Amino acid sequence: MSAGTPDAPPAAGLGATFLRLAGFLRTQPGAMTASIALGLLAALLGLAWQFGVVWLILEAMEPAPDATRMGWIVAGIAGLVVAGRLAFLASTALSHKIAIDVQRDLRLALAEHLARVPMAVSERYGAKALRRLVLDDVESVEDGIAHLVPEATANFTAPLIVLVVLFALDWRMALAAALPIGLGLVAMRAMTRNSTDITRAYYERSAELAARAAEYAAGLPTLRLFDGEGRSLLRFRAVSERYLAVIGDWVRRVLLASAVLQVCVGSGLLLVLPLSLWLTARDELPVSHLVIFLVFVPSLGGLITRLPNFAFRFAQQGEVLSRIDALLAEPPLPRADAPARPVGRTVRFEGVGFRRGERTVLDRIDLVLEPGTVTALVGASGAGKTTLANLLMRFHDPHEGRITIGGVDLRAMAPETLYALVGTVPQHPWLFTGTVAENLRLAAPEAGPSALAEALAQARAETFVAGLPGGIDAPLDHGGATLSGGERQRLCVARALLHDTPILVLDEATASADPINEREIQRALGALARGRTVLVIAHRLASIVDADRIVVLDGGRIVESGDHGALLAKGGRYARYWALQNPGTPSGSSAQEESAYAARA
Repeated sequence: MSAGTPDAPPAAGLGATFLRLAGFLRTQPGAMTASIALGLLAALLGLAWQFGVVWLILEAMEPAPDATRMGWIVAGIAGLVVAGRLAFLASTALSHKIAIDVQRDLRLALAEHLARVPMAVSERYGAKALRRLVLDDVESVEDGIAHLVPEATANFTAPLIVLVVLFALDWRMALAAALPIGLGLVAMRAMTRNSTDITRAYYERSAELAARAAEYAAGLPTLRLFDGEGRSLLRFRAVSERYLAVIGDWVRRVLLASAVLQVCVGSGLLLVLPLSLWLTARDELPVSHLVIFLVFVPSLGGLITRLPNFAFRFAQQGEVLSRIDALLAEPPLPRADAPARPVGRTVRFEGVGFRRGERTVLDRIDLVLEPGTVTALVGASGAGKTTLANLLMRFHDPHEGRITIGGVDLRAMAPETLYALVGTVPQHPWLFTGTVAENLRLAAPEAGPSALAEALAQARAETFVAGLPGGIDAPLDHGGATLSGGERQRLCVARALLHDTPILVLDEATASADPINEREIQRALGALARGRTVLVIAHRLASIVDADRIVVLDGGRIVESGDHGALLAKGGRYARYWALQNPGTPSGSSAQEESAYAARA
């Protein structure tokens, strides 16, 4: 699969894909039955003109043709054809209604499942792959539900009915008509045997092309400066050529399969015509039957030649459904059968271990966060700081040991209980499309104007929010792209204030802020931390000198622990980090006012 996307299981065969899509239709049995029935009716009425032509020919062969009757036959044919088109439109309308409902249910099911699985699943897929799966792949299921199943049912039932009628009239003639079709189907099956592989290759190459195109567009300023020889363009061209090669292979298979099938189907008359004339000359085939065969055999072939298109579209649907099923098959975090509610607020990490594949990220972590205290995690990138914080929010479950709040294992709590206790201000602020007020009420849906205003004031965000067009009701598009990073972060702090949890996780909340915004964010965080149990991740050590406890991680293990003064006096790893960041201020006294937590308690 494309980069960042786990390999999906092999796509199901065409028959299994048809049954899976039909299963979606069965979620609304009344509409499904009506849609398929109308589709069958439309297909049968589509044969009306052939019956009409046969009738007209036979009427014209009478010694005294009745012009009035022939006129009525023509009018009847026109009426039946119009009725067939109306039946087809009604069938399509019903199948589209089912498709829209199924798409909605699929997207909701995927979203709900993503909320229950470990964050490792989201990390493994990546945001772009998940967006494509939830939006684009689910959107493409519409073709299978709204078109393929009803159309295939109708279009291939009608030829079967015609074949049955032809065999009832004369088995020899019917066999001559069916033999080339059978040979064409065998040849087409041989040419499309690996249609699943080519379909998967198409999706892989199209995803690769989309990713490289986005990368190339985003990096144009850099490429202009550093890639004067056009190496990146050559790489993009190579990706494009791989994509075109797959498309070319796909088109060749479809065209070749269609051509062979059409040649075989078109050969039906080469057998039927001489055989029919020979049988008629021997008085073994009535002229009326001769006319029926000569009219229906070509149209029978026309219906069958749609098979290659249907086969490849079903292969596409099978590939899409395999990716959707792969995500839905990801096991969710287990839920306790009898959830417990903690009484205390003490957080304990007891022998906690966590791995990513074969790599140990955390190893035998023992740590206690006492109520109302600030514990800071420091260490080099990859030391395990964010993973430890994520385990407290149960984005993952530890592979060894346990984490408790008030003596209750996180795994024994209902999610709503845990997230009423633990809140966060992430490193990268997240806002959704909506108003400022709607973003804040994500944490407290019932919050009134006064509560919102108080949270904004404490987060030091009231001034810039008041300056927005519409104030607190100002729309935020594209995740608040019109705001600065510091402003978005302060709105996240306000949201956390409204959430009002006793335990708070701060993940390098000032990492990307400019000096002015950093000071404002630190003051807002000071208001947020007051009276709460705080676990903070910080690279800037000046911001955590007032922490009750500073824990130094290295290689997934705790190597030092203590307050700022004690760790400086020890002269270990923390002291070296401090000296690198704050040369000439060994005591840290000049950084006291920078601490985000000086205002707490």
